[in-house]
Amino acid sequence: MAHYQIDLHAHTTASDGTYSPTQLVKQAAERGLRVLGIADHDTIDGLAEAQLAGEQFGIEIVTGVEFSTRHEYQKYFGGVHLLGYFINPKSSRLVNVMDKVKQGRLDQKIQQIEKLQSFGFDIPVKAVFDRVGGVPGRPHIAAVLIERNPGKFANVGQVFAEYLGVGARAHIRRQFALTVGEAINVVKDAGGLPVFAHPGAYGDDILDPLAAVRNAKTEGVEGVEVFYPYETGHRPGEGSRWIGRVEALAQELGLLQTGGTDFHGHAHDVVGLGDMGLTDKQFTVLKQGWQKLRAS
Repeated sequence: MAHYQIDLHAHTTASDGTYSPTQLVKQAAERGLRVLGIADHDTIDGLAEAQLAGEQFGIEIVTGVEFSTRHEYQKYFGGVHLLGYFINPKSSRLVNVMDKVKQGRLDQKIQQIEKLQSFGFDIPVKAVFDRVGGVPGRPHIAAVLIERNPGKFANVGQVFAEYLGVGARAHIRRQFALTVGEAINVVKDAGGLPVFAHPGAYGDDILDPLAAVRNAKTEGVEGVEVFYPYETGHRPGEGSRWIGRVEALAQELGLLQTGGTDFHGHAHDVVGLGDMGLTDKQFTVLKQGWQKLRAS
């Protein structure tokens, strides 16, 4: 059984997760969860299925999305992630923006695959897209690259270091992506709560987590992800380095606090679904805080 009944950060095959929305919700029920937040990267395509599965398995689904934003902070080269919770998936502005973001991701991934092909690798576009229900992520590209080019790579880390990481040989910058401020406005327009995601995960050598949260607050962010199981990559036990400081900053700035496992179902996940999250009391404070903000 999971340690927490409320996990607000999980991914499905609509983005780069391993499990379909239905499979993920079923697993949450089996692990004793009561509330599950679906926050796929730059897509809301899995929410409808997740909500139906939630009704089937008795799980409250918190509708969410995780935006990958454009660079705004001087020290950070790739942009930060902005979570949107309690969003209305039928919001016309949200749907319009997500269509543009999705197309931007599609174009980017096809260009990355074609770049790898130009280096002589066996990696058909179809083989990558067949692995996912939505837009593939770089992990999907890496997996196909390793499978179809035996002996070329020791692991996914080597693929990212040499080809898919930021600044690597096959990295392609996405042409359409929102700034943090733009993402915040889209989330609010959809009735949701904009939350700064896992501030300690980017590495304080390239981003000052506390300064970044303060900057996001001035742009309208209303929450911060305090409780998550890693920082500076997926390394167990390091999340505690920032949790206390970010929690204190959230209290200072009046930001609502969220938490979850950032579960993808991958071998490199630090913990299982529900092993990090919120207590009933924390979730009640979060939900009431969101309702008060949207009512004001």
